[in-house]
Amino acid sequence: MLRTAALLTFALGWLPVFVLRSERFGTRRAVATADERRAMWNAAAAVTVHVTLAEVTLRQSNAGDLPALRLVIALAIFAVGLVFWALARHTLVAFGRFLDPTQAPPALVTSGPFAVVRHPLALGMVILALGPAVAAATTLTWASFATVVVALARRCRQEEDALYQTFGDAYARYATTTPARLIPFLW
Repeated sequence: MLRTAALLTFALGWLPVFVLRSERFGTRRAVATADERRAMWNAAAAVTVHVTLAEVTLRQSNAGDLPALRLVIALAIFAVGLVFWALARHTLVAFGRFLDPTQAPPALVTSGPFAVVRHPLALGMVILALGPAVAAATTLTWASFATVVVALARRCRQEEDALYQTFGDAYARYATTTPARLIPFLW
């Protein structure tokens, strides 16, 4: 029962992240550099492979082999990631609206989750990816989780370059007051 709940939560929980993104993937790709397009696809592929791998691992395991406490912790981590991501998304742009990547951002957002890390949407995705990794807890799922972190970190660096170009000194001050790019106290 708990394993089924985890499987459904991990599969369906990513839907809002992909449906309610802050910008439309196709529109963003149209104005992205070749390197940004590759990084965007790499991040999407890393998340997809990671979630699929965790789902397959959980589905193939016997329900008795999965400690209930580990599944509960994994579901709690996933829920925290989804809430954090949704809060960051709402802070950036109201639900139902999308950013236009062909236009410069109208303002630098530094409040809410953006006061914790400079890329809270990516952090939310890292936390979301951590849930299935904890649940499946195999070497392969931990490796795929690490790939997700690296792919998202690459996108964070690219976005920072664009934000520095757009906001200049204001972004430099923000980076000083919010030193964590993606993972608080680490990077």
